[in-house]
Order: sequence, then structure tokens, then C-alpha cells
Amino acid sequence: MATSRHVLTVCFTNFGPYHRARLEALGSALRSASGELIAYELAGKEEKYPWESAPGAAEPPYRHIRLFPERSVESLTASECRRAMRSRLDRDQPTAIGAVGYVRPESLEMARWAKSNGALRILLSESQRVDHTRTWWKEAIKARRVARFQAGVVGGESHKSYLVDLGMPADRIHLGYNAVGNAAIEVMADTARAAETPVPMPYFLTVCRFAPEKNLETLIRAYAAYVRRCESPPWHLALVGDGPQRPELQSLAVAEGVEQLCHWPGFLPIERTARWYVHAGAFVLASRSEPWGLVVNEAALCGAPLLISDRCGAAGTFVPKSGMPTGRTFNPNDAEELTERMTTMAALSPAARRILGDSARSVARAWGPDRFAEGVLAALESAAKPLGTVSLRP
Repeated sequence: MATSRHVLTVCFTNFGPYHRARLEALGSALRSASGELIAYELAGKEEKYPWESAPGAAEPPYRHIRLFPERSVESLTASECRRAMRSRLDRDQPTAIGAVGYVRPESLEMARWAKSNGALRILLSESQRVDHTRTWWKEAIKARRVARFQAGVVGGESHKSYLVDLGMPADRIHLGYNAVGNAAIEVMADTARAAETPVPMPYFLTVCRFAPEKNLETLIRAYAAYVRRCESPPWHLALVGDGPQRPELQSLAVAEGVEQLCHWPGFLPIERTARWYVHAGAFVLASRSEPWGLVVNEAALCGAPLLISDRCGAAGTFVPKSGMPTGRTFNPNDAEELTERMTTMAALSPAARRILGDSARSVARAWGPDRFAEGVLAALESAAKPLGTVSLRP
């Protein structure tokens, strides 16, 4: 098998809880295949995502190497990233690399080093065509970069389709990249559900960074329109997170007359966010651009019905068009459609919402860290085959 005896290196900029969950699953899978995982963490912190330091497994099944332990990701120059990566790879001599994306300098250096040293090259990607307006010359540059890799691991079908557009053969692309720590989150959810008295009324919940691409202005306006339509006491709106738009969003809530119905708990670690997920009447993610949206995984694992923008990469997987319904998607540029979705959700009975939440949890359970590990092992197998060889794996 292609994964046997491989030493695989993967690099994330800064480890959050879901990185550790993926790495633990992958490290265990590689160890079972007589291989080894070396996990590079670029920097000791990342200002954009202020993860609280929380260890994963007591003795993780991988080697953890932090390249810049005292620096933030944002403080590093491209040349520093390239030099540190090249030096570390020269020292560790992996037989395969997994590079996150085709933009960051350390990822491109991993691909360059691997090609020069005969190592297998896997791309880990969560880009989809609808994320941004595309221009031909930028797409041509991306296609040349993608051509450096022999296989890929992506989140869902929309990501696979875009990677095919950029030139990677479909049979060399495997799913499962966007996973969170399913087991730990379900334990947190069960604990929160058992320990706390249920809230007197459900609420709409969103969890995200307060930045323009998250489209929170549309969410607040759509919510205000929902409130004006209500003939009974309306659900409240909880906005968990923080970011540069917080002051203007709070001002918008005042202008729309819903400031007393909106709650702003701030940026919370997952063990505290789980308390909000489990009591939510519905989870809403209104992003105009969202390569995946791991908060959708978290909300689903906690049993929340889903209202997800159709621009979110997770939408196709977590709100499927066939099978048991988990909620609804909507056009993030259409506030009226979102208002209608919120109004319809709030009118459902608790039993009907419970069915949606249970279905969402079932979907999430199938897309956890083990699925990520399976995708990477399948990609290693694909990468080891000559181009043109059709994989027997689905």
C-alpha cells in the first residue's frame, strides 16, 4: 500500500482544536500503516484566530514541531517562512508532504522541496469557484501551482470541482478535509445539555468573525424584518464572535430597533460556544464568501437546525438536497429570503426542529477527523501512481 513506511509532513499556520483533532486521527492512521506524521506549526499564535492554548492527546501520535514558537503568523515575512520550511524539511527528510493551499510561502516551499527531493506532493484545499470573482490571469497562476501537486484532499464537491477546473484529475481528489473534533464536541454538547436549564425560548445563533465577508449586516436586517412580522414574542438573536465590525453592527441593531433582542457574548472557546449551540432554535451562517465554515460542523454536532448561505462550502454537504432535511440554504444577497427562512423556522414545532437537528448531527458524524485521515491516505495512494492511472477508490 502506498501509505506504508511514509513519513508525511503537514503544516498549519497555528494549531486550533480542530487542527489537533485532524492530526491525531491522521497520525494514528499513519502509525497503523507503519508510517509517521510530522506536524509543523508555523507560529506560536495567530492574531486573526486567538485560540486558547489547549492540548490534544497527552502523547499525540505525531511529532509536533513549531517553527517560530515566539512569533505570530502575521509578523512573519514570506522569506522567513520559506527559509524555515526549507531548513526543517532538509533536516526531517519526509517522503511525502501535505501543503495547505497554494498561496502561502511555506506551502509553496513544501511543494518545491518535495519535487526536488522525490517526495509525494498532496494539496490540502478548501477553495471553491464562488468564493471570489475570478480573473483569467490569476486562475492561470493557480493552475501552474496546482500542477506541482500529485493529489488533493478537499472539503466537498464544490471544492473538488474547482480543483478539477484548475487542472487536477478528478480521480486524484479525495474528500474529508474540513473536519472538527467530533467526539470532544459531542461530549461538550451532552454536558451542556444535561447541566443547564433549557432557555425559555429558542434563539437564532450565529458564530463567526465580525468581518464584511460574514455578511452580518444582512443577517441583522433580515432578523429585524422577522421581528416586525412576528405576532408572538420573537426569538432573540445571539452573535458569538468578535472582530473589526462589532461597533457598526451594534449600531445597526440599534438603528433597526432590535438592540434589546441581540446578544453579544464575544469570542468564545468551543467548550463555551457549545452551550449556545445546544439551546439554539437554529444556527444561521449568512456569509457571502466562506470556503467551508467549520462552525456549521460544530452546530450540527450539537443538534442545531441549519440555515446556511448557499455560498458556504459546507452547505452542499450539511444541507443536502436529498435525504433527511437538516434545514435550508438561502441566497446571502437576498435579505427577504433569509427573513422568510427565519420566519418559517421559528414557526416549526419543537419536535420538527428536533428532527432537523438530529439529521444534522447524523451528517456531521460522517465527516469527522477519521474521514480526513481516510482522505489523506487515499491521496497518498493516488499520488504514488503514475498520471493516467485510475484509482479504484471512489
